[in-house]
This record gives sequence, structure tokens and C-alpha cells, in this order.
Amino acid sequence: MDNATLAALADPLRGQCPPPFYDISQFGLDGFVTGRFCAPVDYIKKGLICCLPCPLTDYLYPPEFNTWYRAAEALNVAGLICLVFLMATFLILPAEKTRRHYLSYCLIIAAMFMALGFVIPFGAEPEQCYDQITPNDMYSSLTCAFSGAFLISGGLSIAVWIFIRALSMHLQICWDVTPGKKFFYWAQGLGWTVTATFFTITITITGVSFRFGDVCHVNSEHSMKDFWGPLLAIAGGAMVIQLVTFVYCIKVYLQNMWSDDKTETHSSAGLPSYTGSVRTRSARAVYHRVRKVLWLQWRGITIVVFILVDVIFFSVVFIWLNSLQTHALDDPEELQPYLKCLIMSPLNPEPCLQYGQELAINQSTVIAILIMLSIAGLQVFFLLLRWSMLTGWVEFFKSKFSKNREFVSLDAKNYQEHPKNYELRKFEQTDLQSPPHVFSSPDFASHRDGTPDYFQKETERPYRSPTQSYSTPRPFSQGTIAAYPRVEWDPRSTHARGGLGLHPPDFDSKI
Repeated sequence: MDNATLAALADPLRGQCPPPFYDISQFGLDGFVTGRFCAPVDYIKKGLICCLPCPLTDYLYPPEFNTWYRAAEALNVAGLICLVFLMATFLILPAEKTRRHYLSYCLIIAAMFMALGFVIPFGAEPEQCYDQITPNDMYSSLTCAFSGAFLISGGLSIAVWIFIRALSMHLQICWDVTPGKKFFYWAQGLGWTVTATFFTITITITGVSFRFGDVCHVNSEHSMKDFWGPLLAIAGGAMVIQLVTFVYCIKVYLQNMWSDDKTETHSSAGLPSYTGSVRTRSARAVYHRVRKVLWLQWRGITIVVFILVDVIFFSVVFIWLNSLQTHALDDPEELQPYLKCLIMSPLNPEPCLQYGQELAINQSTVIAILIMLSIAGLQVFFLLLRWSMLTGWVEFFKSKFSKNREFVSLDAKNYQEHPKNYELRKFEQTDLQSPPHVFSSPDFASHRDGTPDYFQKETERPYRSPTQSYSTPRPFSQGTIAAYPRVEWDPRSTHARGGLGLHPPDFDSKI
């Protein structure tokens, strides 16, 4: 062993604890004390408490875990860039190119908050530990405070706006109700108010700290009632609404299929049943309406499903992690294989990682959480992106930097904006360079002063009622009766069914 290794093993802060553990009595109460992982070791000395070194992830997961963590943060950087591009597209390009909607704006903002929670520590590379056994929290690290705040606000706002989006689609698909201004104001008020309320409660009562990796997560104590409970309630409500919408769509599809397969019922007179035909037409009309809405809203439905899976999955995993850490010291006998392995191999914890992951969450699950959180922004970007946006940007830059830009008169622009204020100019007789045959035109007299005839006053052209006008009841003339003589029709000659009270039109009667 070299001198540095020997000095680390002989660190006086270890006290009577065997390496790699440290004696808790050698440290103060600064930093996030609750985040220490310590246990009593009475068989060495009565009242001796030894703690694992910080960061704890170095003794639970292999070195490639940090590589996966950096990769997840890089994905968030890419997602943030894409979201900024999408937001700029919505703000700059016209609406017909982007199909923008306030629900999309709010979801993009929420995803940007989530991405910033990973991007900030990616650039700052903060120190996770306050001392050898104590992690930093939001009070001892400013980077931790900002990354945790953005992560909490992003998770809450994504869940809230996914719920509102699911509710909006449910109203359109199931109830044929298009949300209007009232829904907009209620959505904006409740959406951001709920997010701000639970964010304030979580950040002030529960707090955030470096639990694993260089991103601060919600602390375990009080987190269930302050953060995870409300988050799961909102996500669960959105899931229920989405499932009800799916069930309704399946019901409409089956009704339409059965209406096509049903044999047509007839009334006692032998005609098709009016009630059955109306029911069939109604089912088909609802089916066509639902299919049209689904075709227009498939992006929103997919976003809701993907984000709900992400939110529910990482919520359940974090609740499970909190439970494991809370009850880890309830049975010291379960810790003995892991602790003995670390004592036998203080400088190389890799042989002991399998025992440590049995007590916590395995590496595959943690990496899955990180990747799912990291691709949330990319999911929103690709599902809201349209080909028309890219063509819109091409047209935008061509219009700004093209040398052959078309000149548009200011008068023409004003006419397009205010057509009622447009006034046709009168030209002098010398300005009219008309060919000679125009003077023989029968309607040239109406254009002699340069103004079309339909701009003249109504008194100059009195209205004359046409001779064949049907605006008032008139009796048939003799010529009309002669042109349409009375026709006698025998239903037996065409094998038609009689007795229905149908008669040919009687042109002798007056209208």
C-alpha cells in the first residue's frame, strides 16, 4: 500500500470504527445530518456508532453508474434545447404552421422545469458531500437548492397539466364539449395554483438533498404526504380519466360495428323501422365524430400515456426507496453480510455491491428511472413537432434573407387589414387608354367616370322586380298548366304497393 492509502485507513476521524467506516462522534451537526447512513456497533464498544462514507452511491453501485448519470444529464440538455426550439417555434411562426395551444405551452414549460433540474448540476458539477459522512442539502449547497426546486416544480406541473389535457380530451371525445374561455381561465388558475401550493409545501417542509447522484431529490421524511401522495393522486386521476375515455372509444367502435352487422328491422307495414334506422345513424355519427377527434388528438393522447407511465413509475420507485431507507436499521442482522464484506475489503467495495443493492434498489431500476425522467422532454418535443413547423422555419428565413423579396405596397397592406376603409380612386378620362371597340360596349356607360356601377347610389339604379320572381305567392299561369298536364298513374302497372296515401301532384290546385 502507498502512503496515501495508509493515511486514509489511519484517518483519526474513523475513531474506533473499522475502515471504511467513520465514527459519528468525530463530526458535528452541519450539513444534511438525516442523510447519514449510520448504525450502532455495540460488539466493538458500547455506544459506538459507525457511518458509511459519503457519497453512499459509491458503496452501492459500480463506477459505471456515474457514467449513466452523466448520460442522463446529457439527455436532459438535448431535451432542453429541443424544448426551447419548440417554444420559439410556437411564439414566432404563425398558428397554421404550429397548431399551437395553451395546453401545449404549459406542458412545454413544465418539461423545461424538469430538464433544468438535471442541466444545472450537469454544468455546475457540485460537491455532493459536506464532510466524510454528511451529504449536502439545499441549505448547504445553492446548486442543490436550484436543481431540487426545478425537479419538484417540473414533476408537479407535468402531472397537473397532463391531468388537464386528459380532462380536455375527455370532454371533447365523450361529451362533445369543446372547452372554451371559461375552461382556459379555470385551467390556468387551478393548474398553476395547485403546482405552486404543493411546491411550497414540499420545499419548505420536506426539502431536497443529494441522495444519489449530483441531482438533489426530495428527502424521505414527510415526502409521502407532502409530495408523492399529491403527485400520485393527480396522476391517478389523469389515468382514470384516460381509461374512461379509452373505454368510451371502444364502446363507440363496437356499437358502430354492430350497427353494420345488424339486420334491418321492419315495421308492421313492411317499411324499415324508423327507430332502428335513427339509432343506426346516431351510432355512426358518434363513431365518425369520435374518430375525427381521435385523429386530431392522437398526439395529445400519446403524450398523456407516456408521461403518466413515467410519473407513476418513478413515484412508486422513490416511495419504495424511502421505505427501504427508513426501515434499513430495523433488522441489523440483514446488514451483517454487507457490513462484514466492507470491513474485509475497505478499499475495493465492488465485491460487496450485490449485498448493498439487496438492501436498497438495484442499479438497473435506478438507471431506468434516470433515463425515463431524462427523455420526458424529448417525448414532448417529438410528439408536438410537426413537419409544417420545419417548412415554416424555411419560409420564415427565406422571407427574411432572400434577395428576391416581393415588394408589397403599403396601400395593399392597409386594404387587407381594413377593407372597409379602402376607397377606389377615380381616374381622369385621359388616364383611360381603352381600345376603340370599347365605346360600343353596352355597359361602358356605367364606367365613364372611372367608378364601377355597383359603387353608385341606390337611388340612381332603382330595383326592378324580375318577371319570374317567386318571392311572393303567384298562381300558375295558363302556360304552366299546359306544359304540365295532369297525369293518371296506376300503381298496379308498375307492381308498386298501394294503400300508402300517395297521390301524384295536382297542378290544378293553386299554391
